[in-house]
Amino acid sequence: MDEEWDVLVVGAGPAGSGAGIGAAEAGAKTLVIDRKKEIGTPVQCGEVIGKSLLEMCGITLPSSAICGRQAYTRFLLDRRLMINNHEDYWASVTVERKILDKHLAQKAAMCGAVVQADTRLVSLEMDGDMIREAELVHRGERIWVKPKVVVAADGVHSTISKLTGRRVYPEGEVANGVEFELVSKTNLPPCMQIFLEPEIGLGYGWIIPKGKRRANVGLGIVGEVKGRSTLLRDWIETNPLVSRYFDMDGVLEVKSGEAPIPGYSGGPWKGNILFAGDSAGQTLAFVGEGIIPSFACGRIAGSVASLASKSGDLSLLRKYDGILAESMGEELRLGAGIKDLIVRTWMRPDISFSTKVVACGLLMCDCLDPDDLFRMTRDELMETTTLSSIRERLAASSRNIKVSPVHGR
Repeated sequence: MDEEWDVLVVGAGPAGSGAGIGAAEAGAKTLVIDRKKEIGTPVQCGEVIGKSLLEMCGITLPSSAICGRQAYTRFLLDRRLMINNHEDYWASVTVERKILDKHLAQKAAMCGAVVQADTRLVSLEMDGDMIREAELVHRGERIWVKPKVVVAADGVHSTISKLTGRRVYPEGEVANGVEFELVSKTNLPPCMQIFLEPEIGLGYGWIIPKGKRRANVGLGIVGEVKGRSTLLRDWIETNPLVSRYFDMDGVLEVKSGEAPIPGYSGGPWKGNILFAGDSAGQTLAFVGEGIIPSFACGRIAGSVASLASKSGDLSLLRKYDGILAESMGEELRLGAGIKDLIVRTWMRPDISFSTKVVACGLLMCDCLDPDDLFRMTRDELMETTTLSSIRERLAASSRNIKVSPVHGR
């Protein structure tokens, strides 16, 4: 392996492969490394992508990676209200991450980047905030490389963040998720289902179809969660809206992971390092969706890294934040704002858990204006979260969203 590189990308998830593509396309000598022996494994997310994000970013998925398409999203609130949101924003695509991640890494290689799995970063030689050399373990062999610019796309627990003294996410800014890929007992409805209920707490559950009789079924909860697999199993078995489709006799895969939910912090950079993807909190914080935001942000990081490294002017790294703000900033800021208000509502001591759940669900599925929720008193919130009030509001908006009691399915 060569010693000197224009751009070193650490991590070959969507953000890292995006950075590899962006840097290589711009002509930089680029190395992309990933500590896993197989890129794309283990799967650590729900594998769902908002269709509108694909359109906004101009991304076409390979047909081999697509295993499901959902025309709408169903929100099940407090096990008593069902909201079917048919607005375009809530259409989605389910992917096989193992296939998608390899496809993106392959694309980076085809653009000219060198991609190496089973290669991990172990130490750095620093000059102030500048990385001068990086020590790697490449399939058991220790080597040193000298990058001009580094893109840190190495996830929630970023090794580069730890080695450079950058702040890492505390417990309250990480959502812990666990899911089982299950075979269903009957055909699933053609939608993603999101569950908010007191039994889950600050977080939500999901059923994400991967075909008519297969789905990811999981829980994502803010903060540390012990015994996640047991908690999920008990939820599946005791929730009547979930157990009608699933039991524990058809578990195809167990997946777990963590997603940052701090909110939008722009395009972080330090010295000759750009941070992208989960290491930079570049997710839609209120739902934890990070695949496409991470890829899009990583690609921008790679392009800027190439520009700075080839010109020899590292001050050009400052462009990352501005370009990112123009392309993805509004979407990421909106997601962060919704997340903050959900957390604030959940922490209110003056309303019941049932009211909290419904109010947060209405906010999440865009059936309640954030400014209205922020100003509401306890009595106003209780009235707003009744079935009749929700129906009246939706009827006045003329939007393609339907609400019904769960038993009216």
